[in-house]
Amino acid sequence: MKRIIAILLATTALTACSLKPEPITPAQHFQRAKDDYQELYANYLPVTKALTLEEAVARALKYNYDNQLARVETSLQERQLDLALSQMLPRLAADAGYNWRSNNGSSQSISELTRQQSLDYSYSQERQHTTADLQFSWSMLDLGVSYFQARQQGYRALVAVERRRKVINTLVKETRGAYWKAVSAQRLLPKLEPILATAEKALNASRKVQEDALQPPLQALEYQQSMLQVISQLKRIRTDLMSAKAQLAALINVPPTDPLPLAALDGDAKAPSPVEVAIAKLEEIGLAMRPELREEAYQEQIDRQAVYKEIVKMMPGVTLMASLNQDSNKYLYRDTWAEAGVRVSYNLVNLIQGPQAIDAAEAAVAVAKTRRLAVSVAVLTQVNLAYQQYLRSIETLETAIDVNTVQRQITKTVDNANVASAQSDMERIRRFLSATAAELERDRALSDVHQSLGNLYAAVGIDLVPPTVDTNDFGQLVGQVGDAIHDWEAGRMPLPDFSTEAPPADAVGSETGRPVS
Repeated sequence: MKRIIAILLATTALTACSLKPEPITPAQHFQRAKDDYQELYANYLPVTKALTLEEAVARALKYNYDNQLARVETSLQERQLDLALSQMLPRLAADAGYNWRSNNGSSQSISELTRQQSLDYSYSQERQHTTADLQFSWSMLDLGVSYFQARQQGYRALVAVERRRKVINTLVKETRGAYWKAVSAQRLLPKLEPILATAEKALNASRKVQEDALQPPLQALEYQQSMLQVISQLKRIRTDLMSAKAQLAALINVPPTDPLPLAALDGDAKAPSPVEVAIAKLEEIGLAMRPELREEAYQEQIDRQAVYKEIVKMMPGVTLMASLNQDSNKYLYRDTWAEAGVRVSYNLVNLIQGPQAIDAAEAAVAVAKTRRLAVSVAVLTQVNLAYQQYLRSIETLETAIDVNTVQRQITKTVDNANVASAQSDMERIRRFLSATAAELERDRALSDVHQSLGNLYAAVGIDLVPPTVDTNDFGQLVGQVGDAIHDWEAGRMPLPDFSTEAPPADAVGSETGRPVS
């Protein structure tokens, strides 16, 4: 016996020591980083041709890890819903055991009337025997609580769908903006480098003239000041343009070292057709479709189920029990038997705690409703701002196109041999800078229009693609995205139909299609 106790104590001590976690070593961190880097780009499709807008958006939906995270979180909520539903089932437990003692459990019997021993010492149980039973129990109180917990988990699965909608809308909006900036960068960067080199060459020449005293100092310094301002502007433009492709590559999960050719920008590109929907209608759609508001609506339902759950907890607990039993003890007359019963219990403390818990749950419902109304105000503001920015961006693009057209005419006029020969290096650089700035402003304005259109759709809550879109078939995904973008740019906003009958409140959304209860 002492040896057994010593073994148990040693095992306990070893177990306690093994619970202390060991820190991850720097070598393990480095190996993890290498493995993660390889996994990041293990399954992506290389860019082998000029990337179009619909392909860029499709790549973002398929390969961006923010979207993948939202998808697996939705899947996690679905599995937790399955677990919550299984917790509503009754308890059915199988039990088996082996019993041993070192001697017989002998006992005597004393008469209740005479207080005299009525039997010799005797026993009715073997020193070793086995038992087995199959027990069934079902608590009606646990069933009620589990029912409302399952409903809460069902609404959480719906919340995960809305959060994925928000991720997709944000991803589409950011990809559109980054794509148009990257296209502009691809077209303008090759033109910036030669003029920047010319400007730096002219600056160095002016400094050489000043050192040789071939020009009045003030005139040389003013020339250098103007040239430095030009160089500074050119470098700022270059920095802004060079970061555009890196941002796009990050959104569509393309390695930074891989080439990223983009489809050429049409020199006479026009703005998308105006969205012919009244602002009042856009506000209504925004209040109905925005993922944040839908999430808050589901959160209110989650909190409401908590009220029902607290009410159920105040009820008496009724438990149904049944079992099948077997015992190998040979002294038993019947070694198998069945039992059944009903047990009723009530926690009297719930008379005090129950009303308080119900009040707290109802207060949570009121908070959720107030929070949804506060978010509604923010949504209305965002819809109006997005709509006004969209209209202003169209006007800005029209002006930028006119300015660019005039600037190209000026450049064409002064590019003849007589005028060009009469121009100084500074004048030529300034004219090129003006032409480049006009072209860049046109491209930026076009990018702003597309980005503001995406902002408008995101503010209203209109999805480019549904959260259930199949990202495995990349070709089909590109076609679906392309059709949606074509409708967007044609001014055809896909207005949802609110006249159809709404789905039942206890149904999980289109992502899961599973009932809550």
